[in-house]
Order: sequence, then C-alpha cells, then structure tokens
Amino acid sequence: MKKLVLAILVLCSLSTLAQKKEEIKKLPPAEQARMNRMMSFLKLSGSKQTEDLLQSMLKDYPKVNLDMEKSLVSSAYAEDPNAAKVMQYINMMEDRVFRLRAFVMAIELMAPIDPAKSLELAAGELEKAKKIKGQTALSEPLKVDPKAAYDDFINLYGKLLFKAGKNEEAYTYTTEAYQNIKQRDGELIENYGFLSALNGKYEEALPILSKAVKEGKFEERYLEQVRKGYSKLNPGKDAEAYIASLKQVFIDKIKNDVSKLMVNEAAPNFTVSDVNGKKVSLADFKGKTIVLDFWATWCGPCVASFPAMQMAVNRYANDPEVKFLFIHTWENVADPLTDAKNFLKKRNYKFDLYMDKVDPQTKRSPAVSAFGIKGIPAKFIIDGNGKIRFKVEGFEGKAEAAAEEVAQMVEMTRKAS
Repeated sequence: MKKLVLAILVLCSLSTLAQKKEEIKKLPPAEQARMNRMMSFLKLSGSKQTEDLLQSMLKDYPKVNLDMEKSLVSSAYAEDPNAAKVMQYINMMEDRVFRLRAFVMAIELMAPIDPAKSLELAAGELEKAKKIKGQTALSEPLKVDPKAAYDDFINLYGKLLFKAGKNEEAYTYTTEAYQNIKQRDGELIENYGFLSALNGKYEEALPILSKAVKEGKFEERYLEQVRKGYSKLNPGKDAEAYIASLKQVFIDKIKNDVSKLMVNEAAPNFTVSDVNGKKVSLADFKGKTIVLDFWATWCGPCVASFPAMQMAVNRYANDPEVKFLFIHTWENVADPLTDAKNFLKKRNYKFDLYMDKVDPQTKRSPAVSAFGIKGIPAKFIIDGNGKIRFKVEGFEGKAEAAAEEVAQMVEMTRKAS
C-alpha cells in the first residue's frame, strides 16, 4: 500500500503522515471528513480490500464526491495490473479534470509493469484530454488546474510513445510538454533532446544530450546523436574525443563522491534465507565482494532505485567474484515471499532474492537489526574478508549515476581487500 500512501500525500497536500491528525482538525468539516476517509485506506492491503472499502463508502455517502477515493482504487489496481478495473474507477469519477489527473497517476504506476497496455489506454484518453485543455477555471470541488492536468497527461503520453519507439508521435507531444511545463523532469528533458536531434535540431539538442552524457547517459543511441550533432556543429573536430571527455567528467565525479564514503567496519554475521528456504550467512560468501540491498515492496525509494540496481547487476552478471543479495525485510503482508517474487517478476527485475523473515519471538527482522538499519533502502558493500566498506541509506538521483556509484564502490572494495 506504499504507493497509495504516496497518492494520499499528493492528493491531500499533507507533508508527513505523523501530522495527519492535527492537520485534519484545522480543516473545514467537509474536508475533515474527506481526509479521514482517505486515511482509512492506509489500514488496507491489496486492491480488493481497497475496492471493498470504496464500495461501502459509495453506499454510505451517496451525495458526496468520492473521486479522491476512487483514484486510490484505480491506483491500487494499476499495480496489479488490472487495466479493466483501473478504467472502471477512472470512468466513475464526476470531475473531468480530476479524472485526468487520476488517470495519469494510475498509468504512471502501471507503465513499468505493462507499457503496451498503458500506451493503449493513454491513446484512448487523448481526445478527452484535449477537451480539458481549453478550460480556464479551477475544477470544483477538488480544484485541479486544467492546464496542469493536461500538461501532465501529454508529458506522460509522450514518454509512453517514446518508450514504444514511436518517435514521430512522441516528438509532437514531448515538444508540447517541454514548451508548456516550467518544472521539467529529467526524463522529459532528455527525451526532448534526443527527439530534437533525430529531427536535425542539433543546436538545441546537443547541449541537452551532452549534459545527459556527463550525468551518465551512455546508451549508444544517445552517444550517436551527440556524435552527429557535434560533427555537424563543429566540422573538422574530433567527436570521439569530445564524447570521451564528457564520459570522464561523469566518472571522475562519481569516483570523487564515492571515495569520501568508504569505511572499514566488521560486518555482522547475518543470516537470511533464499527463495527455497535455505539459510545463508556472511561466511558463505567469504572471498567474494557482496552487495546487500535491503528493501520492501511497499518502499517507494526502494522501487525507485531498482532500475539503477538492475544496471549494476547487469554489469557484474558474468563476474563470479561479485554477488548481489536483494534482501526483502520489514514485511507487512501474510506471505512476503510470494509478494516479493511476484513484485520482481511483474517488473522483470533479475535479482537474487533473499528474505529477512521476522523472528516469531522477538518480532523483529534479524538481519536488519544486526546491521542497525534505520531506514530502507539500505545498501552495504562488503569485501571478501567480511569488512563493510560502504553503507548507504535512501535513494535519489538518476539511475545511471546511482548504478555507477555502486560499480565504483564494488571496484574500490576489491582494491581495498
């Protein structure tokens, strides 16, 4: 239910869950009632329970706008994913503008799991989105800005088209979003730069793509556009040397940042179980460099870090001396192993899964406790002699940079052991 918690925070403008009771008391009675209804969803697990609660609310409050509550159900089903249920609750919404905002939220959750279906649904919403574009007043009673809702939609639509390889269509909507949105996200900027380059607009595209490479975007298709753009704008100059200099900026920065984080601490002799129930401990990995990634399916930052971690795993896929352990912990469902396996499978992550099961006597997750972890995601890089060389909690930044950070930590750990 972590994504539902995030949805509630966004929709209701609360900064932390801890403040909810005091903040709710300050609201008008109608808003207090809405917030209390929203918070009741936090106690639930799974889309079916969420749906059941909404259905009871529809009976109890037949004259109240429950679009926010419907959005939570649509978002829950987006993570299953169940496209039919997503659209069932999207289409039940009374407020057209809020409906578009809720649609974007749901499809953003669904897209990593089922990109083709997400694009299909977005294409079906395009004409409705265009009709909202012309509205000027804020929508009541939920007060969503029509222009902002439309801009968010075309931003999403352009990204889905881009990922599907529909570059011509993607360029149209990506350009519109780029021109309309002041606070542009990194993906929008990079997509616009790449698509502009494909259309020969190198003067605008090259600075964007060059910056992307300096931040770790080493995909060959991006490098090829930098190569073409640089050669076009700088005839006679060495494009390969230019690209190499961009890459080196990134590598040097990562090395410098990572070197400051190095430690030398004895690792606890933790024990976790693999997917078959076999217990493994620190001693089983003697002589190897191991990367421990503590995570949970409900942890938003954990999930956000996974594209980067998949890049890092891929980099060492053929190296038997480096081992990644993705340790699921702080479970909050009846069957955490099945939950974790299904979560990774849906998103096509190729991780070696281990479980930090709650001790029935202490009611604590022993591996997390052994490492003294206060928050997840938490990563530890341990050398072949059982020494912790790096420990990092949380996640932020771009996937490419985060993946390179892990790789540099691994390499520095190898040299230190």
